[in-house]
Amino acid sequence: MQSKTLKIKNAIFFFLIVILISNCKGKSDSENQITIKINLIDSKTKQPRINAFDTIEVRKEGLGYLMKTFDKINECITDTSGSLKIKIDKSEKYMFLLKRRNYFGSETFDGELLKDGQKVNIEVFSIENR
Repeated sequence: MQSKTLKIKNAIFFFLIVILISNCKGKSDSENQITIKINLIDSKTKQPRINAFDTIEVRKEGLGYLMKTFDKINECITDTSGSLKIKIDKSEKYMFLLKRRNYFGSETFDGELLKDGQKVNIEVFSIENR
């Protein structure tokens, strides 16, 4: 008789634990998604790089053995105004790299510090002018 009631109590306890765990709500991927605008600025003139059509490589922080790694997740080309809009996960860290011969520029951001619709400026340096 006692074993039957003990089994019933254990089953109810297990059922309650399952319900509690399933009701725990974490943020879903869509809630963490934000859109940011990346602007490329020429370091010499301090003006946007209009009609340059630069390629930006988007990298996300990953786990490495001794050091952190930044794994490539996307490559985007700027529009005629020298900017682009991308969606990122707010809970991750990102690195944006300019991929163009004789030019360099990069920025690293913690997604938690960025807000939806925020503008990020990347200063572009020319190797020829150095």
